[in-house]
Amino acid sequence: MKKVICLLILLFLASTATNAQTLSSFSNEIFKKTPSAELTDTGDITLSDFSYQSAYRNDRSSLLELPRTKPIVAFAASAIIPGSGQAANGKWVRAGIYFAVEAVGIIYHLDRNATARRQEKAYEEFTHQNWSVLAYAEWLVNYSMQNNLDNGWQDLQSHIAGKNPDFSNTTKDWSKVNINLLHQVEKETPFVFENRYGSEFSHLLPDYGSQQYYELISKYYQYQPGWQDWYGQVTTANNQSPDMYRYMWNGRDEPFTLFYQGRDRAQEFNDNYRAAGNILKLLVVNHVVSAFDALFTVQLKNSRIQTNTNLMKMEQFSVTWHF
Repeated sequence: MKKVICLLILLFLASTATNAQTLSSFSNEIFKKTPSAELTDTGDITLSDFSYQSAYRNDRSSLLELPRTKPIVAFAASAIIPGSGQAANGKWVRAGIYFAVEAVGIIYHLDRNATARRQEKAYEEFTHQNWSVLAYAEWLVNYSMQNNLDNGWQDLQSHIAGKNPDFSNTTKDWSKVNINLLHQVEKETPFVFENRYGSEFSHLLPDYGSQQYYELISKYYQYQPGWQDWYGQVTTANNQSPDMYRYMWNGRDEPFTLFYQGRDRAQEFNDNYRAAGNILKLLVVNHVVSAFDALFTVQLKNSRIQTNTNLMKMEQFSVTWHF
């Protein structure tokens, strides 16, 4: 009986060992580690690793992409063409505002400039029909004579004797007057008022055709006598008297209209030139503001929060702000 029991125990142990070997072999076949399946440490994993990566991404940005990624390029683009940097970054409302200001400003500037040039040309033609250097010289001789001035007017009188202004085209009168003699008399001629003498004339007549010439003859009372209505009502009037050659500056305008018409015409085109110049300043501001706006737009777009964390070890955590 003992022999039978020992035999059964030996058979059981042998069966158990065989099963264990079979399971071990099966386990090794299924779960054994192969070189191709080995995990390798690739370093820290960041949140950017999980962002969408386009299959068509090109690390070399094209020219059209530069204003979207490079603040200085966006700045330069909007400095040249206001709104272009904003448009490249999809800021269509701001781009439209800058574009609109630029377009309207340029149109307005060109219109005001063209209008001013037309008005200036018309004003010059107006002076060619109504202001004469010869009429002014003749009045200056009479003015000096009636007020007993010692300013060398006699030389000027002998030079212009027998000559008459041509109000059909007063540009011809400049060949009839020695401008140096005229200036010599002007330098020593004072303003004579109703009851006193004032300072010497403040200006010498500028050269014909200069900007200052056209400006002064309708700006200063000194040059009123060169206008046609003054010449007809005072310089060539009958019954000459000293009272006719004294300035009536007592807070009221002189009673002659051409001088004031010339003044108003000159002011009109100067106002338009001024408006055109002011709009240019606005356009410069538009370029500057648009450029800096584009710069900040791209900088803010590029700014991001980047989280670096070691997902394998979970030992460190860092936050970096890029601007």
